[in-house]
Amino acid sequence: MAPSAINNSSPSNVTFPTTSPQEDDSYDVIVVGGGWAGIGAAIGAKQAAPHSRVLIIESEACLGGASTHRGVLALCGLYTCDGTQRKVVGGVWDELRPKLEERGAVSRKPISHRGTFLVVEPEGLKIALDELVAEYNISVLLHTPVVGATRENNLITSVEIQERRGRRHIAAKAFIDCSGDCDLAFVAGASTRYGNHGAVNLGSLSTRFAGFAPDAEPTAPLWREAIEKAKAANPALKKIIPKDASVLLRLPLSGDAVTYLASASYDARSSADITRAEQQGRIQAQEYLKILRTLPGHQDMYLVSSGPNFGTRESRHLSARHTLTSADMLSSRRYADCIALGGWGQEWHSSLSPTFASEFSPCSEGSFDIPLACLWSVDTGNLLAAGRCLDGDKGAGSAVRVLGTALATGQAAGVAGGLFAREGREVGGKEVRGVLRREGAVLDAGSLVA
Repeated sequence: MAPSAINNSSPSNVTFPTTSPQEDDSYDVIVVGGGWAGIGAAIGAKQAAPHSRVLIIESEACLGGASTHRGVLALCGLYTCDGTQRKVVGGVWDELRPKLEERGAVSRKPISHRGTFLVVEPEGLKIALDELVAEYNISVLLHTPVVGATRENNLITSVEIQERRGRRHIAAKAFIDCSGDCDLAFVAGASTRYGNHGAVNLGSLSTRFAGFAPDAEPTAPLWREAIEKAKAANPALKKIIPKDASVLLRLPLSGDAVTYLASASYDARSSADITRAEQQGRIQAQEYLKILRTLPGHQDMYLVSSGPNFGTRESRHLSARHTLTSADMLSSRRYADCIALGGWGQEWHSSLSPTFASEFSPCSEGSFDIPLACLWSVDTGNLLAAGRCLDGDKGAGSAVRVLGTALATGQAAGVAGGLFAREGREVGGKEVRGVLRREGAVLDAGSLVA
């Protein structure tokens, strides 16, 4: 792919936007949420319309979403889930990956567990994303929750933000919800739903451990055996720490171990519920630490960090023009308006299981199509959603939520939003696919390579 004409800066000459977003009240495209989907969306909008004014509104202190706010450090969805390790995400990822590699902030080789993924270091990711959005001259507002919106007929006209100096409105022509919880869609009066027919994927709290002896070999099976043994000796632990097993990641720079054992069932819309989950998660983290310290080479093990926020796997979904279904995903159904490929299987973490067990079901051909219609609101003409906000049922939603897929669907939503803002009309899959192809996105399952 030829370098984008608007993305030719190197780290040594990056210039951050000189116009303060605090002083601007109108943009072409507003992206709510600065995670993987939001980064993709903002850049996609710029790729579709290089002279457009794009703003990311992020409620936390940095970009990076689940990776920097929730400790989700496995970059799932970048490769097929059939073991062939064929690449299914390009585009923005091809620009971001070198920035991570030069900092040693991403694993060099894909890791196989259920599907295939890479591991990222959060601090390197933060600065890499700051650089990338600056190169595209994208404005960013951090520490800024969206608390309201205005609309006329079936279009959003502005969002209301909460700053410490008060509230104000910022207008735009197109809006993209990458908040993870459909916060924008909800406050704007667009149709959403919570979970799927009463089922909601379980959340987990990331825990990062260090202090292993040089000859220690922390592995997921070893840790599971220790946890099951401790529960057998003290059955009361079954209620305190329900989960027995989790993937175990080793970070590329520090060698720290990250796992997702601490888990809870909660309503992600309720502050009271989330508070209880956070508190329970911290108690669970300490209980797991006590158990794991009994293992060889783990005696001086300590908890580096948790979270900082609980990792919500599912919240609200946008009601879009098409709902991607489990059958679509498992059968690798192909769509004419495909704007991204999914490369992760259905991964369901059940709150009904006594041990919060999870199940994984890959698709039949290693990847599946995600159509544009899953991103576009059914009742709000200038609103799109990406990442786990897009419209997928229980199974499909559990597959499209992962970070690599979120980056790809974000880029597609951004292209569609950028074209909408520039043309003043809805655009079809052909136009969106044309821009995505030009920018190196992977859209055709038949052309995948390792």
